[in-house]
Amino acid sequence: MAYSENRLRSLLIPSIPLILETHFHSVTLKNSESAWFIETHKELLDSVFRTTLMQMIEALFWSSSDYILYLNTLEQEGFEQGVFTAEIFGDHVDIILEMSKDINLTAQNIMFKIIKGIVDDSIHLLFLYNRLMECNWTRFTGFARGYLSNKNKQIDHLHEQKIAVMGQMAAGMAHEIRNPLASIKGFAQLVSHRLREPEIKVDELKEYLDITIKEIDSLNGLVTDFLVLARRGDSSKNDGNIFDVKEVLHRVNNIVNQLILSDDIVLSVDYSKEELHTFGNASQLEQVFLNILKNSIDSFTTVRGSIDVIATTVTQKNEIMLTFKDNGEGIPKDISNRIFDPFFTTKERGTGIGLSICKQLIEMYGGRIQIESELGLGTTVTIILPWVHR
Repeated sequence: MAYSENRLRSLLIPSIPLILETHFHSVTLKNSESAWFIETHKELLDSVFRTTLMQMIEALFWSSSDYILYLNTLEQEGFEQGVFTAEIFGDHVDIILEMSKDINLTAQNIMFKIIKGIVDDSIHLLFLYNRLMECNWTRFTGFARGYLSNKNKQIDHLHEQKIAVMGQMAAGMAHEIRNPLASIKGFAQLVSHRLREPEIKVDELKEYLDITIKEIDSLNGLVTDFLVLARRGDSSKNDGNIFDVKEVLHRVNNIVNQLILSDDIVLSVDYSKEELHTFGNASQLEQVFLNILKNSIDSFTTVRGSIDVIATTVTQKNEIMLTFKDNGEGIPKDISNRIFDPFFTTKERGTGIGLSICKQLIEMYGGRIQIESELGLGTTVTIILPWVHR
């Protein structure tokens, strides 16, 4: 391999105390209740988090068969720990869930830097990144479900509804994270293939790796996206900035073309000649576009798939209009009015969370989204965004 497993392990394990101290310090700064909670329960929390992080580090180096076995038990272990934790800290649900999410982000940020400093091969680098993120969020999914299932028995009806939503969001976490992970894996495989060719095109490889890095960065943003539904109205527009919608569409076009496995699916993207700047979060908008296009791809059955994306402007209204039109199987009229409902889905393995998040993210920055569909003929998704002139 291009790196020493023993050396990498010897650097990751000593990073655990730094991860925990960084995590606990950031929690204490949030508010007085969080500071009190850390001061009172730090010893127990330190022991639990330390054990979990040690297991995840070891999982980075296991064989494929052992790793799959580990993942199969990881969510259940997290669930059981969540039930147990709820019994002990039943009155601190918000703090516990925030801490469980934040420890993952802190661990990833610190471990990613260590891994990047040791591993110089992009394939192995992405392999380790993928494993670390998959372990983190599989554990979190199980923990959140276990914790919230216990809390549902103890809280009043209104609070129970909110917690149930968060529990289902946690269950859908792995599904939503697999989208960027699939992109990362696809580009890693593509880079590996290109490196075997007689002539190595450095610019092409750099573009693939740049996209891969952006996808890794977006995974952390996905955690916030999942909390949008549970924290309606809490998100701040101050987190946004002005960006070029064309650049987002270009990245999405590259990603989706690598995900399309069949020549029977054709994606075409047509940009307006005008500058298409809007205010918002480019990473979030990218996830919206990817979700819509993935739904289109999933809608193709026996027909030849065609997806047309058009980005233009509505001058008199100072708006950008994007349409995503496919000739898939379409949506039955009797369920078309429910497609934005959280967790409503007709897919066998779907979570029903994607379009609900898309709608809320679009509306957060003054946009709107609508879907028109006819069974057997296809679906058209229209997104309207504010047009910012520069």
